[in-house]
Amino acid sequence: MDKIIISWYKIAIMHKETTSLCPSIKMILFDHDDTLVGALKAKWAQHKYIARTFYGKTLKNDELRLHWGKPLTLLLKLLYETDHLDIAMSYNIATRSKFPKILFKDTISTLNTLHNLGKKLGLVTAITRSSLEHDLKTLKIPNELFDYIQTEDDTIVHKPNPQVFNPALTWMVKQDIQPHEVLYVGDHLNDMIAAKGAGIGFIGIGTGLTSIEEFKKYQVEGINQLSDLID
Repeated sequence: MDKIIISWYKIAIMHKETTSLCPSIKMILFDHDDTLVGALKAKWAQHKYIARTFYGKTLKNDELRLHWGKPLTLLLKLLYETDHLDIAMSYNIATRSKFPKILFKDTISTLNTLHNLGKKLGLVTAITRSSLEHDLKTLKIPNELFDYIQTEDDTIVHKPNPQVFNPALTWMVKQDIQPHEVLYVGDHLNDMIAAKGAGIGFIGIGTGLTSIEEFKKYQVEGINQLSDLID
């Protein structure tokens, strides 16, 4: 697995130029957690609560950091050390209102601006569709802002595997959009590796675990907040 990730990274660093939001960009894809919404603080607290309450396990930050960004169902399996994923998910759903995600203050305004500029917008996220729908509803993110939505449910491969973008790329062909006309915005190195491996431009946002400085070490552009895309 490490060799595969390294090979994807080699593909990534071949794209050394930074990607700006220029007129040639027709579509912008976003990660969800810690890109459009703040999830890390609340969800880490929730996972610790579930692990302690239902599994008698004390979760440490190092373990959460190791697995953060993985598909939600795999994350639950690893964190709670269980194969009974339906039960684990039920605990997650039952307690999520106690640990709500937050909407970043510039998310809606930035999405609206990009939409009004004629850019197509999409989501490629590792959370389940039901979890995403819950977030969109509770955080009042208009579903109609997005032309394309892809969740964990829609692909058997996940970031950092570049093939995670295959469904999106197939959809883009029908819209006459090429990979070099697409930008992916994410908060994790796995987002970067997957996007670059798929031939998609990438901008790292420093609202998650990965700092802008770390993104720049990999020769990709970094922004502090979402509104920096349009400022």
